[in-house]
Amino acid sequence: MSGPQFLHLQSYSRKPNKIGQSAQQVLDEAAREPEFSVHVESPKPPNIVYGITPQQVRKKHDEIVATGYVDVTLKDGTVARRGIRKDRHTLLTAVASYPLPTAKVEEGSADRAEYERWIELNVRWLKEMFGDRLVSVVEHVDEEYPHVHAFILPLGDASCSARHLNPAWEVKEEAEALARESGKPAKEAVKLGNRAYRARGRELQDEYFAEVGLPAGLTRLGPKRERLSREQWKKRKEQARRDAELHKQMSERVENLADAEAQFDADADQKAAEVADKLARVEALYEEALLARGDAEAEAQEILRRAETESAEMKQMTRTELAQKTETLEQQASSLLSDRFAFEDEKRTFLREVVLRAASVTARVLIGVLTGSVRFDDKKSELQFDDPRLAQDVERLEIAPVIEKVVVLVSKVWAKLTGKLSTLEAEHEREQISEVLKPISRPQSGGMQP
Repeated sequence: MSGPQFLHLQSYSRKPNKIGQSAQQVLDEAAREPEFSVHVESPKPPNIVYGITPQQVRKKHDEIVATGYVDVTLKDGTVARRGIRKDRHTLLTAVASYPLPTAKVEEGSADRAEYERWIELNVRWLKEMFGDRLVSVVEHVDEEYPHVHAFILPLGDASCSARHLNPAWEVKEEAEALARESGKPAKEAVKLGNRAYRARGRELQDEYFAEVGLPAGLTRLGPKRERLSREQWKKRKEQARRDAELHKQMSERVENLADAEAQFDADADQKAAEVADKLARVEALYEEALLARGDAEAEAQEILRRAETESAEMKQMTRTELAQKTETLEQQASSLLSDRFAFEDEKRTFLREVVLRAASVTARVLIGVLTGSVRFDDKKSELQFDDPRLAQDVERLEIAPVIEKVVVLVSKVWAKLTGKLSTLEAEHEREQISEVLKPISRPQSGGMQP
């Protein structure tokens, strides 16, 4: 990958500017209408990257302008509503060009993947910047260098002001207003506004480079702008390529860690579901006991009624039997309730211990990766542990599939890091990381009996 790259923002009105550009002309050119494509040797229809076609953008643009309005205060103090003037800027555009010739990024070329990533990064940045007001992004591949056009409409704004969608223009107006309020002459206020506009514009280019240029392996400025020699420029381009690759790798690593965390959460959820199932069974037994108690009480009452017609001795025997049954049932119910509370405490303790033990074992494995006592076998298919107790803990907790992914990631990162450090520096980094992980590897817990 090579070359600098930046984004150009510009707004247009329905009335042509000094060089004949208008909202309609810009959209027709993007759509490759013959009248506005004479500068292209072999015009091709644009590729729709996001949103709607340029023709549909024009229709939507005309609809919001037709229903738009501004309120103006007349000399007598009354307020009148006016339609949108033709010279009001009602369309904001963004243009970004890729610094490799179109022929080098055609389908199947070696540079195609990086070019497609650049387009994806552009769309993401534009969506974050303009939200729903971004209605279309199209790609042109019929000129020397491929490029994209983005179209932003002032949706939700009755005044249809596209200029205020440009962050630099907003800063310019704020600076001018502040200067006038502080007593600056009009000419000086305009100068301050223009200065603020240029400063915000440079900030936008820096932000764009950080979110699009850098991840795509592009440079912020060209060699002539920075007065670099050819050799310096080559080094700058190579560094940009390496930075982009590192950015991509880090993004992938973050995604892998997120996947591992999600898997761990899923395992924990499964354990929690098992515990909940056991609790449900206990509660069912408790309900059965309560029903049995009710049935027993009803039966005892019936026995009591029959016993009243019999002798006093039989009545006394019946009362004694009822009291014994009631006492037994109450003891059983109390025992079941105590068992339920004890089980809930055990469940909470178990879940906490599972998490602490899993974190502890994971930290010990990571320390082992750094010290070399944990590694993959020759076939790269199974972990090997110098510490038998650690191997037993990993097997007992059934976390090997998750740990293996983490070990692969940490091993690769550690190998690349130590490859760039001296032995002393690598040892220092190992000690620092181990110190961070040691508190985790010794969880403050009473221990968990598997």
